[in-house]
Amino acid sequence: MSKLSALIDEARIGLSIQQAIPPAQWDAIAKRCGDREVEEIKERIDALRAELANVEEWDGDTQDEINIAISRFSRLLALIGVNP
Repeated sequence: MSKLSALIDEARIGLSIQQAIPPAQWDAIAKRCGDREVEEIKERIDALRAELANVEEWDGDTQDEINIAISRFSRLLALIGVNP
């Protein structure tokens, strides 16, 4: 079972809903990720891409949010040392 959600939740402790997880916390998450977490990250990226394909063209805010999430998960894979 992947612990990715728990790692992200732990990194968000003390942050407001508007605050992004700081880069140092992403580094810490990456160090604790194994094969199961890598697989979950890839699955999340695939799901986000599928969701993005179904977003209405006029809904730029939603497109931006999805692209940001894809970017963050892709960077997390890079920190782990896996090609997105």
